[in-house]
Amino acid sequence: MVEEISVEAPHAAMDSYSISTPFGTVTISQGGRRITFDLYSDVRQSRHNVALFGYVQQLRKKGVTQFNTDHISIVGHDRLLPLTRGKAKLDLVYYWKGRLYECELKTSREVGLDITAVQLTELAKHCENLNLLVPRGCLEDAATIVNMINLDHRLTIVPYDAFEEDEE
Repeated sequence: MVEEISVEAPHAAMDSYSISTPFGTVTISQGGRRITFDLYSDVRQSRHNVALFGYVQQLRKKGVTQFNTDHISIVGHDRLLPLTRGKAKLDLVYYWKGRLYECELKTSREVGLDITAVQLTELAKHCENLNLLVPRGCLEDAATIVNMINLDHRLTIVPYDAFEEDEE
């Protein structure tokens, strides 16, 4: 004789659902009103994306509300602000006090690459207010390179890690 086990279906919706992905766990709770993402510890962002995210967060603290970024999606970004200039694509554009800022971010490893010089030359042809964002420790190297490719009068070099240190 085979006995059947019957389990009554729950009458209320489950309070929490979890979904595992290759990158982490997504948890939906409070009847779908709360969603959290827990990344696994071995998932890493590139240094470039981390620096870009940090710079945008500092701009937002200053009051910048209209911006668009490449590579990363940040809540509040304005996809209507175009990133493409000529054949190149900027990492960040934003409005601050009525002026459009066009930014290309380079990590310490990227500052001296030939492709950076080519990209900056292309961007300088099409940008009115081009900013090269580099780590504070690379300001001198970036200035030398920008001078060598004759763009020192076409762009401004800005340290992307300056805000955090200035606040201390």
